Amino acid sequence: MSFSDKQEAAFSQLYTQYISNLHTYGTSLGFASDVCMDAIQDVFFKLYLRKDELQHIENIGFYLFRSLRNRLIDLQKQQHTTKTIDDETLAFFIEVSVDESFEHEEERLLLKEKVERLLRLLTNRQREAVYLRHMEELDYEQIAGIMEMNAASVRKLVYRALEVIRKHTTNR
Repeated sequence: MSFSDKQEAAFSQLYTQYISNLHTYGTSLGFASDVCMDAIQDVFFKLYLRKDELQHIENIGFYLFRSLRNRLIDLQKQQHTTKTIDDETLAFFIEVSVDESFEHEEERLLLKEKVERLLRLLTNRQREAVYLRHMEELDYEQIAGIMEMNAASVRKLVYRALEVIRKHTTNR
């Protein structure tokens, strides 16, 4: 069965809508840009092949992020002799960008440096959970599904991360 023109356009729009965020997420997990792009292509190819099963997917964003994370872990396992890759093995780095609307470049750079310093205080898992919650606006259940945790643990993880940030911003 082939996609109709309407389905092709919808699939293309879906790809365009998510490619940048998926790439950012993958590189934030510590994977090289080209590896991320390959994994994203794999995810969309699989999605295209299984298009008949897509009606059951309630949240496509959640599905794509979880699929990408799983695909990247699979690729990492293929490259290593050990088959055990835990979540702490995945280093999560967030590329901080600050709005260009600051009047002075120095202010913008200082803010960027402060945010990066605060993020370095968090664990990899805390950074990932905060990113998914506040940048990708996923709910706790969805984040739990992506990170293979329960929702209560994700809530606690995000709460503790925000507590670390609050503690270090109010003490300055």
